[in-house]
Amino acid sequence: MRIKVPKSFDLNIKNSESVSKIASAAKNGGVGYALMIPTIKPIYDKLHLAYNLKRADEENFNLFVSIEGIHDNKLTEISILKEKGAKAIYINSDEDMNLIKRVFEYSEFLNIPIFVNANNKSLSIGVMNDSPKAYSLGLNGIPNYAESIEVAKILELSKNFDAKIVFQSITTKESIEILKNKPKNVYVDVCIDNLYFTDEDIEEFNTLFKTIPPLRSKEDKEALLKACEKGIVDFISSNHIAATNKDVPFEEADYGISKLDIFSQLAYSLPLNYETVTELISTNPANLFGIEIDEYMEIEFGEFEIDYNLFASKSKITPYKKLQARII
Repeated sequence: MRIKVPKSFDLNIKNSESVSKIASAAKNGGVGYALMIPTIKPIYDKLHLAYNLKRADEENFNLFVSIEGIHDNKLTEISILKEKGAKAIYINSDEDMNLIKRVFEYSEFLNIPIFVNANNKSLSIGVMNDSPKAYSLGLNGIPNYAESIEVAKILELSKNFDAKIVFQSITTKESIEILKNKPKNVYVDVCIDNLYFTDEDIEEFNTLFKTIPPLRSKEDKEALLKACEKGIVDFISSNHIAATNKDVPFEEADYGISKLDIFSQLAYSLPLNYETVTELISTNPANLFGIEIDEYMEIEFGEFEIDYNLFASKSKITPYKKLQARII
């Protein structure tokens, strides 16, 4: 079976490698547009923003850049940065709430979406999901409520604004329960890793599965897949991180999974109908930013091996082994 679909719009690519490598990996993965999230390197002023936009222009790549809304406990120059080409704001949910409120005000006034990392850092001192698997390995865990209590807090704040709020990389069934009746200005993004793997895959301290946010339980994974089917989840993104330091003890290994080179292929390999996948990785992200994707790709279904040597990303380290879809 073959289908023709729009290219993907990946809303969560961490700035863990050069724009040139991101652009090449995105091409391999059928990604026509991408949003850069500034968690590895800061993007909070005109210089950082201009640098990334210039590199993207040189690569002829549709890179949308998200700027930090709060940097060093201060608001960034959001209005000026939007004028200079910023497409989104990124914040952590456990920043000062008055500053977050002010970011919401700017977002509403400027009509620029906010991407929220819902995570309480003081509760997230572990290196994997807080579960029997973590206990058996002797590793500190990150509990589900480190995410869900922040989701509840930000959701309550969002009810007072018309700003577009995207909860990025939601991982838990508790968060889905909180968000199932979300208002129209609130969106839910899920990382593709959490639709494939669980913490049970971390056998013998396998650092390939060490990522942030962490892989959760089987029940969490099933709740996320059902939420995709029911329309509670609005976006599936890659959370691509070009982690290279993996051949070390688990606690010392880099967080992240490389998969931008195969993102669309992985999405269409999920146990979801392809119309749903197209909405979650193409149509909905494009609608969020008010654009239309006019580039298409052809997907073939079957069973295919992944050739890591073809990855353009600086990291060719990934736990993914097979695909049920490929770009032809």
